[in-house]
Order: sequence, then C-alpha cells, then structure tokens
Amino acid sequence: MAASSLLRSLSRISRRGCVGGAGPSPFHHSRLPYSPFSTAAADAVERRGFAGLGPTAKGEKARVVVLGTGWAGSRLMKDIDTTGYEVVCVSPRNHMVFTPLLASTCVGTLEFRSVAEPLARIQPAVSKSPGSYFLLARCTAVDPDAHTIDCETVTEGEKDTLKPWKFKVAYDKLVFACGAEASTFGIRGVTDHAIFLREVHHAQEIRRKLLLNLMLSDVPGISEEEKRRLLHCVVVGGGPTGVEFSGELSDFIIRDVKQRYSHVKDYIHVTLIEANEILSSFDVRLRQYATNQLTKSGVRLVRGIVKDVQPNKLILDNGEEVPYGLLVWSTGVGPSSFVKSLPFPKSPGGRIGVDEWLRVPSARDVFAIGDCSGFLESTGKDALPALAQVAERQGKYLAHLLNHVMKTGGGHANCEIDVDLGPAFVYKHLGSMATVGRYKALVDLRQSKESKGISLAGFVSWFIWRSAYLTRVVSWRNRFYVAINWLTTLLFGRDISRI
Repeated sequence: MAASSLLRSLSRISRRGCVGGAGPSPFHHSRLPYSPFSTAAADAVERRGFAGLGPTAKGEKARVVVLGTGWAGSRLMKDIDTTGYEVVCVSPRNHMVFTPLLASTCVGTLEFRSVAEPLARIQPAVSKSPGSYFLLARCTAVDPDAHTIDCETVTEGEKDTLKPWKFKVAYDKLVFACGAEASTFGIRGVTDHAIFLREVHHAQEIRRKLLLNLMLSDVPGISEEEKRRLLHCVVVGGGPTGVEFSGELSDFIIRDVKQRYSHVKDYIHVTLIEANEILSSFDVRLRQYATNQLTKSGVRLVRGIVKDVQPNKLILDNGEEVPYGLLVWSTGVGPSSFVKSLPFPKSPGGRIGVDEWLRVPSARDVFAIGDCSGFLESTGKDALPALAQVAERQGKYLAHLLNHVMKTGGGHANCEIDVDLGPAFVYKHLGSMATVGRYKALVDLRQSKESKGISLAGFVSWFIWRSAYLTRVVSWRNRFYVAINWLTTLLFGRDISRI
C-alpha cells in the first residue's frame, strides 16, 4: 500500500457506534496501527487525532485487551473463550518466555528458540480472527472512564530509528499482566553495567559477553590481572535464578571451558553474592546441600551487600572491591514505573491493588494478574510471591471468570449484571525446584516455609526437575526442541560459537 493511500485511510473517522449505539466512535478501526513510511507521515496523522481500535458495536463480540505476554497473560489468552471475545494483546514482545529454563540458554545447554513460545501458537485467534490482534506496542496511559488505553509502538533496536506511532484502543475488559522490573534498590551503576536475566535478549547478551571474555583472555599480551578480571563472573542474588545460573555456569566451566579453553582454564571462576541466605524459601537441609554443591563446583559464596557498581568492579558494604568481567543481577523484582504511574490504589509493595476476584475495585471492567498485581490490604490476604506458578494460576482463574461473565451477558463494557462470580481466587503452593549443576537439583514440595512436606536433593531431584519442566513447556514443538537440545549437549557438549 502506498504511503498516501495509507494516510487517507487513517484520516477517515470510523462511524461505528459503541455498545448501545451511543454516537460515533473517535477511532479508526485499522489492523495496521502505525505507519513506518516516514516521520512526516506520522506527524501528519498525529495532528488529525489518534488512530486506533474503536469501541465494539452492539451485536459484536466483546473485546478483552491484555497487556503483556508473560505467564499470566499467556495463560489467560490460551484459555479465553474466543467464541464470545475478541482478544487484543498489547506487548513489547510477541512471545512468552519459559523463564525456568532461561539460565540454560546462557551457556548453550539450550537454544534460545526452545524457551520462546510465539503468541500466535498460544492463541491462534490473534492472527486469524478478524477482530483479534497482537500489537507490538506498550501501554502508556489508561482512561478507565472512557474505557480506552493509550499506546505507542515499540521500535527500539531498528537501524533506521522510527518514530513511535501513537494510537488508542477501546476495551470492554482490560487485564493488566505487564509483569514487574528487576529490583536495583537504587544502587548506582546497576542499570548501566549489570545484565538482568529476565528476557531472551538478556540471555543472548550474557552469552555473547561470556564468550567474548573467554576469547579476549586468550590473546597474547593480556596481563594476569586483566585476564582474571575478564574471566571473573559475578552473580548478585541468591534466589532460584541466581543459584541456577551459577550452577549452569560452573557446569559449563567444568565440562566445556576447561577442555576447549585450556590456556585460561585456571583463571575463570564464579562468585555468588547474597545479602542473607541463598534459596531462603527452601528447606534448611536443601539450602545447606546447595551451598555444599556450589562450593564443590568452584562457586565462591560471598555474603554481603552491594553498595556501588562501576564499569569493571563492584564495591561491597564492607569496602571490599570485586573486579568482574561479567555481572549478572538477580535480586528479585518490584513494580515497574508504568505500574507506579497508574491511577489505581496500590497493594503493600506498590503493585496494582486487586480484590479476591482479581478485579481493580476502583475501575470498572479492569483486572490485574501476575507480578504487577497484589491483594489490597482491605482483603486481609497475604501478598503472593512473584512466581511463575502464581501468575499462571491467576491467568487460568481469570480466563474462567471472564468466560462465565460473558456467558451471563456481561462481556461488554459497563454491561455487568448482578451475577455470582463464584469462588474467589485461592493460591496453593505446589513446591519449588532449582538445579545446582552437575546433574544435581533440589525439590521442595512444602506448601510454606513453616509446613512439613517432602524435600529431596541429588540426582533423583535433578531427574524430577527436568521431567517436570519438560512437561510444563507450553507446546509439543518446544518440548521436542528442549529434549533434542539436552540430548545433543549430553553427547557433544555445549556449542561455544559466538554468533
């Protein structure tokens, strides 16, 4: 389509009425919400008003807008009844990440595609249904009274920087599933110099940095001090992600680096820094086992608090300076700046406050699930941990609730009727698992830290860990990828190509 033709189509105003035929819509219903042709073209349309998706008309399916493609949002979209709802997903990424296996991709145990599930496979309607879309964008503002959100396209990483295209989307039901951000605790230099491990591109950056340092350290003329710095991998945070990455990295060093980089094998080492106990949510016996196993694998455990992060070193609270070549930050998550800016009451900790049915009480037809949400203090419920199983369970619950609401005639905006929503959301912890490398893992099946239950460690736990995650991978396609990757790594070792 020519640029001029596209601009003419965007400049027209849709005459479709909202629910009940309440006047004209201020939106243009376009499948393509932004124009990549030129900045001038974008400015011309912007002066005439926002393009976007207008309110649904009477007799049409209701529209559920989901912000995010994490565990919560993906499970919701998988289970939503598309015979009664159109689904519009707004997210900066078009896939779900199977985060429990993300650490394995950093060292080549798994390929990156093995942990990424395209949204179109999770919910085919976004690419097939006439009224359902995936929009590569981020939400910037919400108007609960008008039942609209403001969005802008995501164009970072393009060689020819495109001006973000702004548009509106009207919703009948809005679900916040936009996750959380890594916590830096305001420590200077973390954002600039550390790498987080939450997305596939983070794992790719870690892998490229690790392999680059290995190759640079092998160059003649590099001083002993610089070689040790380049090959010092520091992990901050002793939770499951930090421990699993440390275990994968130590296993990579023992099984692959010492064979293929024999000139520098005695220089590379891993340090794990934690302010308190590692794996604090696990059984005491399992924590001790993990400590012993990591120490045997060559991981140095340091108890301390990071006060400052500089380009080549970090400084602890006791004044100790720790040089590093690779710094991975894994200290938990907190509410994002977008969540903080929303005009809704917050739960303790700053998340979007929800009631027992995951509704945002102060806004009609608005829900929040996953790491961005938390129970309001008035509910009397305890805060839930930021875990994949919590988010997935909430997504499943809310999908069934919305399906029930739709079947009782309350799917459209402001059309809720007095209907029994059923039981409130209740979370039951299924247990925790973590690998510590070298075919060893931990399995803690207690429902809480205070309760009793089964806890295992060793090779049997590692087998359970792999079997459980293999069955939890979203699709058969990715299960096949993961199984083949594991077998290939076992037979031939990890791939060390820097691509």
